[in-house]
Amino acid sequence: MADYPPRNPFPARGISTAEETSRPDFLNDWARQIPTVVLPGVRGALRLAETYLRGFPGDGGLSCLWGAHGIGKTHAARHMMAYVNGEDSQAIQLYLRFQDDDFVAAYRSLVAQLPRELLADLSLSYRAALKGDLTARAAHGAGGDDQLIGKERVRVLDVIEDGEVLEEQAKEIAAVAVDWPQFQRALDYLIRPDFSDAAYDWLCGRPITPDAAGAIGVSEQIDDPLTCRYGLQLLTTLVTRGGRSFVVVLDQCEKFLLMDGDPVPANIGLLQGLVEVVPQARGLLVLVTSEAGWHGMPPDLRQRIGAGACHLLPLTPDEARQVLAAYIGATRRTPSEGIWPFTESGLLELLRHSGGNIRLLLQLAWAGFEAARPPSPIEAEQVAAASTQDSRAPGLPSVAMLVDSELRAMGLSAERVEERDRITSFHVPGARNPRAVIRLSEAMFYDDEASNAAELVGSGARSAFTALVVTGYVSPPVLTVLRGAMHEVLVADGSAAFVRRLHGLVERIAAMPGQAGQPAVLDSTLRELQAQLDGLNSERRREADALRRELAELSERLEREQQRTRPDWPARRATLVARIDEARAARAAADWEEFRKSRADVVRGRSVTLGWLAGLAIATVALLSIALLNSMPLTAVLVAAAVATAAGGVLLGRRLLSIKVNRPGASLESARDLDRLAREAQADPLSPDPVGRYAHALQGDPDNAFSPLLESMLEEPLALIRQAMARRLADTARPPSRCVPEVLRGLHAGVPEVLLLLARGQRHAESDRQPRALRDLPPELRVLVALANPAALRLAGGAVSTQPAELALEALGVRGHRHPLALAFRDGVAQTVTVEIPAGEIPAGALRATAQLLSPLHRDGLGTYDWLPVITKIDELYLFFEELLYFHEENAANRH
Repeated sequence: MADYPPRNPFPARGISTAEETSRPDFLNDWARQIPTVVLPGVRGALRLAETYLRGFPGDGGLSCLWGAHGIGKTHAARHMMAYVNGEDSQAIQLYLRFQDDDFVAAYRSLVAQLPRELLADLSLSYRAALKGDLTARAAHGAGGDDQLIGKERVRVLDVIEDGEVLEEQAKEIAAVAVDWPQFQRALDYLIRPDFSDAAYDWLCGRPITPDAAGAIGVSEQIDDPLTCRYGLQLLTTLVTRGGRSFVVVLDQCEKFLLMDGDPVPANIGLLQGLVEVVPQARGLLVLVTSEAGWHGMPPDLRQRIGAGACHLLPLTPDEARQVLAAYIGATRRTPSEGIWPFTESGLLELLRHSGGNIRLLLQLAWAGFEAARPPSPIEAEQVAAASTQDSRAPGLPSVAMLVDSELRAMGLSAERVEERDRITSFHVPGARNPRAVIRLSEAMFYDDEASNAAELVGSGARSAFTALVVTGYVSPPVLTVLRGAMHEVLVADGSAAFVRRLHGLVERIAAMPGQAGQPAVLDSTLRELQAQLDGLNSERRREADALRRELAELSERLEREQQRTRPDWPARRATLVARIDEARAARAAADWEEFRKSRADVVRGRSVTLGWLAGLAIATVALLSIALLNSMPLTAVLVAAAVATAAGGVLLGRRLLSIKVNRPGASLESARDLDRLAREAQADPLSPDPVGRYAHALQGDPDNAFSPLLESMLEEPLALIRQAMARRLADTARPPSRCVPEVLRGLHAGVPEVLLLLARGQRHAESDRQPRALRDLPPELRVLVALANPAALRLAGGAVSTQPAELALEALGVRGHRHPLALAFRDGVAQTVTVEIPAGEIPAGALRATAQLLSPLHRDGLGTYDWLPVITKIDELYLFFEELLYFHEENAANRH
């Protein structure tokens, strides 16, 4: 007989946890310390990882481990990660356990697992791979053979310019990330020491300072789900193109995909995007979810996973024996595969009380071992006694009572068949044969028990419908046999799901049509039961009324508490308005200070040049004086002085002429001073004096000189002058639809002031039908068209998209004045949000992204363009979406 374990070998909690880290030493320590049995779920995960590593860098992989809670899904995924780490030490692996449906928070947690140094190294490897591809392409294009390329590789690499590499990088990033310019700039600055930390923080979704964001050329923070999805897709490309395998494990996906049991469409869309792109980019994506999460996925997503789906089932007796042996053997001084001190009956009792759930089985095994008295064996009785608190499975009498109460609640009479003073089946009567037979059975472990149960269900009477209710546990192979032999098989595991399925079963039987000639059964026993049920129903109604009153009082208390602790919307709106005013004042002050500094530099340069001219004249006079006093040859001195004076005078005079300053001593304390000075100044688009260029902006002809004025604006470095030029150009007779090419060109050049050409009213004669140029605009630009043309919203129409601007177009009425968002924007959120826009219909991420697009506080938000004529309307639209987001958060807080 094997020796008794010196300590309890089982974990009290019976679960496997996984730290959200990419460090391989954690995986190695876990694999050494935690026993693992290669069950079918583990085997499927290992097979997937082995196939992926063997084929890398070929196709990527996709898998989904799904099953009941506690069935071993996380353990299987963790073991797979340990295997990958052992087979490929260079592999990059990320693990995330969803806490809720917030993908932004999930992204930040996921990417932050990679240290900055590793991410920078991946970026360099990615560029090196791109350069290698370009080198091979260039060499083969020139007719070189492979041996020659290998010998001359260094020389060929030198031929490839960095610009070509960046261009190729931009193409690949654009294929996986719509907002690719920001990501490319962040990757570029990631390998620059001065901004490496800021670029890393931005890629991880952390906020960075406005100065750092401006220097890098990105927003201050990644805070919308779609951009986070692009970031994860880009990370996959970054790792795999650099030659390293990449594994992402997303655990507890049901928390991300479902809210209160219902699918979240926006999050399903995000997951579908990852499912498509990550394997395409040669990464391995592993989803881990519960049965509810799997069934909540749309059919096309489950079909895409296909053979990668791995359903983890309850343990069979042999598998349970292997699990116990693995944990017990890890504590013994001598290796042994036995399960002593557990006996065979103790093992089966563990299965009956755990339902084959590995987490619960380990917990019950721990409890059984704690209650044991060494060196006595642990039999079924000891396991049953130790399982009284943790067991989920009801006994056969409890199941019989539950079935009986369900039948009575449906008004069904049934014959109760008893064996050994216990009810073993219920026969619902028909005309001659039972209409349905519900058989009760103890736990079933082996195939012969399945055959016996099928015979028992059909014995004694023929019926149209047969069902079997098993207490606690059915081995998966036995369950398959049973489901092929009868109409319905239920496992009474004590869960709410079992109660729902039993209720559905009895409803199904009640809905079956009775056989012809079936007599009405209403004997004294049934009348007595009916009276008892009526009494119970009356008592339950009284209890329900009392409970309803208590809940109402609790709800009122919670509402009062929330009103005390949570600020109302008017206060929050006032705070936002104050922040907007402060941000606008800061931007205006910065533009004005930029102009004044440029003017001061020009005036200072002119003064310095005049000083040099005066000094040259004085030096010439001094030279002549010295020559006269020392009797030097006057002719030579005059010639030298003339040459020096002429040369210096020409250079300084030319510089002085180029620095033509309009009234250098004039005061510039306000915009009124600038306008007055510009009216008196000489207009010159090339003048170094900003006042001259500002005068040109005020006096330019927006029709006859449209193109020159536009070119001047695109080249103008000062924002104040660009705004003046844009306002002047907006006076042109050209309609906005004819200015679209200029607008797109200006935006590409980083001159947002060109939007003034678009944010204008279209002439009435041209507003009857939408020009194609406006229809093809990006959604965010069509928002400006809608704001500028409230009476002709058809001008802003176009294809429906999933971009954040789509919600803004809906609120403005572009998709119809009866759209719920349009009604809410027109009538007020408080009046319509709870009726027309059900809570949760619009995800919080979508509302947040739309508010960010319109924000006067977020870099590059439409509300930061303070010089737009529709800026007041943009503010109203921004505050509307902030209010919607407020109500969404309020509802979520109340739900939780």
